[in-house]
Amino acid sequence: MAQAPRAAHPGTARRAAAAVGRGGGDRLTGTRLRQQLTVGQPGPEGSAAKLLFARLNQEISALELDLLGEEGLRHDEWTMRRPTVVDFAGRTAGYRYLRAKGNSIEGGTSEILRNIVAERVLGLPPEHRLDKDVAWKDLPK
Repeated sequence: MAQAPRAAHPGTARRAAAAVGRGGGDRLTGTRLRQQLTVGQPGPEGSAAKLLFARLNQEISALELDLLGEEGLRHDEWTMRRPTVVDFAGRTAGYRYLRAKGNSIEGGTSEILRNIVAERVLGLPPEHRLDKDVAWKDLPK
């Protein structure tokens, strides 16, 4: 018995539509953030935008892998080196999936960014920290 194409699996269209919708909302958020930065009003909204981008990028790359099946797990190069040019479109789905995971840790982990949004945007009390007034070099290792 032939297997249905992955695109025909239940929930695939819903996942794709949700990603498109979030992508449009995230694009508008990014536009508003760039406008604020242009007039010299940076704010904690950048943290929220980075969180949104990281989540969306991971959702899209996971959907792409799901649609490609085993073929999506193939990776074109395993050389450990710093690339001279960042090229997501010219790489494999496996590369994009693994690279999207890095969006959660580069430029501040998602947990730190959530704290920034909670404290500076939502006005929630800061997380209780005993080491707040201790220099990094003086923290016990």
